[in-house]
Amino acid sequence: MLRARDDAARTAEKLRALQFEPVLSPVLEIAATGARMPQGAYDAVLATSAKGVEFARGAEALKVLPFHAVGERTAHAARALGFHLDIVAANAEAILPLLFERYQRPAHFLYLAGRDRQQTLEAGLKTAGHRVAAVEVYEARAAKALSQDAVDAIAAGEIDAVLHYSRRSAEIFIALATAAGIMETTRDALHLTLSQAVAEPLLCENFPNVGVAERPDEEHLQALLAMQGDKARRPQK
Repeated sequence: MLRARDDAARTAEKLRALQFEPVLSPVLEIAATGARMPQGAYDAVLATSAKGVEFARGAEALKVLPFHAVGERTAHAARALGFHLDIVAANAEAILPLLFERYQRPAHFLYLAGRDRQQTLEAGLKTAGHRVAAVEVYEARAAKALSQDAVDAIAAGEIDAVLHYSRRSAEIFIALATAAGIMETTRDALHLTLSQAVAEPLLCENFPNVGVAERPDEEHLQALLAMQGDKARRPQK
């Protein structure tokens, strides 16, 4: 399990309920940047991650604005902190047409963003004539090494499936596995990814067993894992 520590702990509980035994090795550490909200007149607030909501500082004045969220966890975090939740969609591709329908004239959005992020939402809005002010309220710092438990399990051939949730975490995993001298061993595992974009670094390294979830969410990634049956019934990472 390569997710940041808090996310990995939540996912580990779900995997144990499915009779899988997770091995945790977070390759990212999520940290606040301390960025303050930029001044300006905004029509709405956007966030694609719960971390964007949780790490927003000085955002009290924004709570009167419509809040548009990508993902249920983002929406839950916004509700909990008193934001005025409006549009919710599963991913950036799904929320864009809803935003275009709502804002048919150029609008100004404040985006509570991470430092390393996909550009789909921002690019889509800007192409349609909207303005987006992205404030980077959190960052994902790369781990310096895989956990010893993960290295030992991979080296022993005990890892059957590796779950990849972001392109960046996949890239970091490849670098850390190479540094640990276990790159060739990990090729034997199934590598299951949230989307085609997440899979690309693995495919570029010619990993032979890469799967992509039907939809880019954790439910469908776990469904893909469950479909593997006996191939992934031993400890996984």
